[in-house]
Amino acid sequence: MNELDLVTDLRPAAPLPASADLTGPRGRLIAAIAAERADTRGHESGKGSHPTAPEPLSSPGRARLAKRLALTAAIAAAAAAATVAALLVVPGHSPSAPSAPPAPGRPSAQVTLAATPFFRRAEMVVRREPVAIPGPGQFVYTETEDAGGAISRQWLSVEGSQDGLVQNSGQRGFKLPPCTVAEAQVPQKSPPGTYPRTMKCAEDAGYIPTLPADPHRLLAYLYKIGIAQPGDGNGTSWAANDFGKAVEFLMSTTYLLPAQQAALFELMAQTPGFTVVTGARDAIGRTGVAIKWTYQGAPAEIILNSASYAYLGDRTWPVPGFRLPKGAYEGAALVKMAFVDRAGELP
Repeated sequence: MNELDLVTDLRPAAPLPASADLTGPRGRLIAAIAAERADTRGHESGKGSHPTAPEPLSSPGRARLAKRLALTAAIAAAAAAATVAALLVVPGHSPSAPSAPPAPGRPSAQVTLAATPFFRRAEMVVRREPVAIPGPGQFVYTETEDAGGAISRQWLSVEGSQDGLVQNSGQRGFKLPPCTVAEAQVPQKSPPGTYPRTMKCAEDAGYIPTLPADPHRLLAYLYKIGIAQPGDGNGTSWAANDFGKAVEFLMSTTYLLPAQQAALFELMAQTPGFTVVTGARDAIGRTGVAIKWTYQGAPAEIILNSASYAYLGDRTWPVPGFRLPKGAYEGAALVKMAFVDRAGELP
């Protein structure tokens, strides 16, 4: 499968436009290319200006190792035969309103894609994303919304060396104790008489430059800092569930470099137990492609934008026998990620 096959799978019933319908988009596309070339020549000659604000962040969970509560502007990309919405999370911008509320049940019209080609395509696309580096002392701000409209905001110190902050709708905010990546790797003694006798602090850095971009080293590193746990031979479904939760956690709370995102997709391609389906809806009604797995009969999804592969949100279903209230949606949508200078500051 190549990228053309993937587009065909995503939109199998899309009719081809007439030639007259393409005249306007073709003209806008040519004008945009000409403007970009002119801007590039300006930069190369030293006449272009470089922004001082962070570049758009393209990849931004609801859980911070059992102690954290749930934490874009949509741009249109015109192609010769179709228009696809691509998600960019830009500081100071919010997403377009969803066209319809999320469906309470499972999507009814889904197409299953081959997982490995999907991950390889995602890997190629995210590698082309611009790189933004947060400054020392800054915070990574994330904002999420659930299906009921409740907003959660989180500020994580870039280095993990300062108190983080979480604010949930209708509740007082609470601080997250600092824990750097280095501290998360070293077991610390717990108070006398408590169990376990040694434990690691929960890594709370909003940016992890040392996260390996090599998929062969990546999983061992996630074990080392406590974001993933070795499976001890518990089977394919356990491995997919543990790694899937680790990926969802990183994408929803941590600013990842393009090469780090690519490594996560490559490692998912190498991990049995994942399927990929179209037609998934996030908590605010945006439609995307879902990376799906099942553990103990309960499905879970990471929902991505179908063009940019940016993280949109997550969704879970209860184990068999447990019924949610009618219309309930267990999950949250990431609506913004940005760099700010202090906890509590809005971009």
